[in-house]
Amino acid sequence: MPPALAPAGGTYRALLKQAMRPRQERVLFLSLLATHLLTCAALASPHALVRPSAAAGSLAIVGVVLLPLLLARRHRLIYAPHAPKGTEHAAPSLVLLRTPAVWHHIGRTALAAVALAVLFAGIATHVHGGASALAPRVYVASHRAYYVNETLVVTAFVAACAGAALGWSDARATPPACWHVPAFDPDAVLHPVTLRVRVVRTLGARVPRALATLPWLAAPLALYVVGRDAFWSALLRVVGIDTAVRPWIVPSFRVPFAVSSLVVAMLPVVVLVVVLLTTVHTLFDVYWTQPFAYLPTAHARDPNAALVAGLGDAHPFFAAHAAAELARIALYDTARRKALFDDVQRLHGRPAAWDALAKACLARIDAFVAEARADRDAPRPAGAAPSRPAAGAAPAEAARAGPANVWAALAQAPAPAAPAPAAPAPAAPAPATVSSTSAPTAYKLVRVAAYAATTLGRHLLRAIPVDAKQALVPPSVRVALTTASPTRVLDAELLAPRAAVCWSALALARLVEASVAEDRYGSVQKDVRRVVHALLHAHERLQRVKQRAERAALDADHEVVREARIVQSALHEVGADAASFSTSYAPYFHALQSAWQARYAMLDAALGEGAQQIVQTFAPYGLET
Repeated sequence: MPPALAPAGGTYRALLKQAMRPRQERVLFLSLLATHLLTCAALASPHALVRPSAAAGSLAIVGVVLLPLLLARRHRLIYAPHAPKGTEHAAPSLVLLRTPAVWHHIGRTALAAVALAVLFAGIATHVHGGASALAPRVYVASHRAYYVNETLVVTAFVAACAGAALGWSDARATPPACWHVPAFDPDAVLHPVTLRVRVVRTLGARVPRALATLPWLAAPLALYVVGRDAFWSALLRVVGIDTAVRPWIVPSFRVPFAVSSLVVAMLPVVVLVVVLLTTVHTLFDVYWTQPFAYLPTAHARDPNAALVAGLGDAHPFFAAHAAAELARIALYDTARRKALFDDVQRLHGRPAAWDALAKACLARIDAFVAEARADRDAPRPAGAAPSRPAAGAAPAEAARAGPANVWAALAQAPAPAAPAPAAPAPAAPAPATVSSTSAPTAYKLVRVAAYAATTLGRHLLRAIPVDAKQALVPPSVRVALTTASPTRVLDAELLAPRAAVCWSALALARLVEASVAEDRYGSVQKDVRRVVHALLHAHERLQRVKQRAERAALDADHEVVREARIVQSALHEVGADAASFSTSYAPYFHALQSAWQARYAMLDAALGEGAQQIVQTFAPYGLET
């Protein structure tokens, strides 16, 4: 239950963090419970459920592995690594590979997977004894000494690969620029869904998808089997044969090595890593992004002032929670709505409740519209003029105007300016140190090397015939490497403000409609026209972004379908069945439509239908837009 009274003068951030404390405790408890159950299942020992050693091992896993992951996930949700600044014109995978935050996330997940595998090996050794296949060291009778267990080393290596794969899939599902944006589930407010239902539903979608990555882990295992002798021989030459550290680093070759036994011992550990990390991440994502069934600001000294502070918060996480709370009030809480309309006092500069809330919501929506206006009015480089397609030309044809392909574009690109020769400097005393000139010299060398490489590459491109270029790099491959994903175009512009704008629009529309019967002082009527215009302008901006993404998707599909038609004609010439090779599919456009329905259809409905409902409600009173 929420606290009886919030701290005096606490902001909405403090209220929300205080309300989140019971959820944090529940996440830790459920993580401990899931860890213990999954660990005992991987041990294949029912008696481990009641053994103190297994419980202590589960506590160690939570404290050493899971708690740092949860803190890192909380940090990236509340403190954004960087704000989205548009979309790079490259494949999403290439953009992720150039992002340092992605590498940090992958490395952190891989280290957590290795630590989890090592801790599980310790638990298994304590439960099953020294004969466990995952014992840290094995006794070699011929050497009369203990050597490191090769099975444990390989298991830790494959677990690291599994953790890296999980981190990569997580980064692909949510771009780093949107890590600070909470998950958006309209059912959490429109059709109040409990946390239990959301957790089960999300786990049912994520766990099978995570387990589907297990067959790919055969690649690192096969790589180890092929290069096993060469790797350990090279390491043995570095460590030495008779050194004291050799038994701790290099396993004994007197121990039989069987791939089947290795897979049997390794598979439970890898499955434990994948399922447990996915479960813990899901618990955090659901519990930290689910809007509250009760209202955190209801326990503040001034609920309306606290809610206004949350709506005006610059961080999407806190603004989304505040907007969801206001939407819940507007939809279901009649008493709170009437109290909001009746709060018209203006003592000591305090604005009326409706004026402050409407101003905060409209500022959020106006900022959403202003982003598009700023992008459209951005200054162009000198000498660049906007191209105007001929009348009647299709948008896709206008977008494809210019060089026929990327090879022609590279060949026609102007050469970068050569580094200007350094002007003779006046006579001056010699510098005291050489380090002052080393950095500029290195920078000039890099510029000269880049200029030479660019010039050489441009001449080589001009020398290759066009047909050879098309054969070397098919259009579909070129599109995949050089074209931004249309879905990423939507996410770059709409994902961050999506939740706050949607709930703000829904709350404004519902409050304006309810004011007809509940607003005794008429404080809402003066802002009805402004609310309708703001919703309509935001809806127009949303449609422009959608149309721009659709044009990009159609351009990408044009190249793919053209290549498919070439393949179809070639199959027809050799007498193969070309009818089954359809060219009517549009993968980029279909992916865009699916992303729109899953992520932005609710925002579209809140803006468009909200304005329409207000107009219909106030039509008898002479409202004209």
